[in-house]
Amino acid sequence: MPTLRDRQTASTREQILQVAMQQLGQGPRGTFSHESIANAAGMGARTVYRHFPDRASLLEALWARLREATQVSFPTAESDILPMARTVFREFDANELLVRAVLNSPAGIEVRERGGVEGRAAFEQSLAPLIDDLPEPRRAQIVAVFLAIYSAQFWDLLRERGRLSGPDAQEAVVWALDTLLRATKS
Repeated sequence: MPTLRDRQTASTREQILQVAMQQLGQGPRGTFSHESIANAAGMGARTVYRHFPDRASLLEALWARLREATQVSFPTAESDILPMARTVFREFDANELLVRAVLNSPAGIEVRERGGVEGRAAFEQSLAPLIDDLPEPRRAQIVAVFLAIYSAQFWDLLRERGRLSGPDAQEAVVWALDTLLRATKS
């Protein structure tokens, strides 16, 4: 059973992350720093630094929080790609404000970049049976295209510029990925 101190530590950490997510949600207009988070949370900046010693550790925790909130995950097998894309786009719709904040704020951009590394590795793994025999430049291109389509940026493009509804964007991403899978197999 956690001690009182452990529960207080967890509560303070949770409060910091909630305030940080709120600031992230303010987009480019909002401030985002340890000091601004501390001020908004009604605590000292040293408390925020104690829980998150640097910007990287804070952004890492926010990335984990975003992944949890949106249930975003990456495929580990080819058979996962299409159903997971539909689910991820549905979660983007359900968490639209948070996703747009991550897309449009400087801190959100840093949070989002962390997903690129993980996503690249996941698509390399899930597409490996289809692309292992291809030259490295072609493999890299295929992985990059799958990663770009399986992204919040592509979701935003379909919704805003393409003027698609959430369900139509889900179908569009599945169609695009299925078409690429078929082309990669031939």
